[in-house]
Amino acid sequence: MLEKHNEVIIALGSAEESISSDNPMTAGERVEMIRRCFTPSALSRLIIIPVRNINNNNMWVTHLVSHLPEFEVVYSNNPLVHYLFSRSGIRAEKFQFIERGSCEGTKIRKDILSGGSGWKKCVPKEVAAYLERLDVRKRLEIY
Repeated sequence: MLEKHNEVIIALGSAEESISSDNPMTAGERVEMIRRCFTPSALSRLIIIPVRNINNNNMWVTHLVSHLPEFEVVYSNNPLVHYLFSRSGIRAEKFQFIERGSCEGTKIRKDILSGGSGWKKCVPKEVAAYLERLDVRKRLEIY
């Protein structure tokens, strides 16, 4: 996306969710994980905005647009997101996942919980070190 656009906005969804089985990290920690994936020059072209989920698909696009700077295209592989944005006249495009099968969040969380180390191949080393420092395994053990 950074190759195609001068600036990329990352809307970090479900910002209200944290310390749960699906979202063991706080919104701030998720922002930090994203930041650790990029160089300083790439970071200068990213805007990361946590957005709460309103659990109302009919109002969701309006809610999202009200929280973000202007944008021209949405990138998502979720069919519902494509439908909702296209209905609102905003172009939605798919993007290529990298190793989606083996590096899916659910699998990463299960591997961390089981004490495995395979998950470390799925995240940048800076993110792995950050998760270990936060002792994310202990959080996952709660559930």
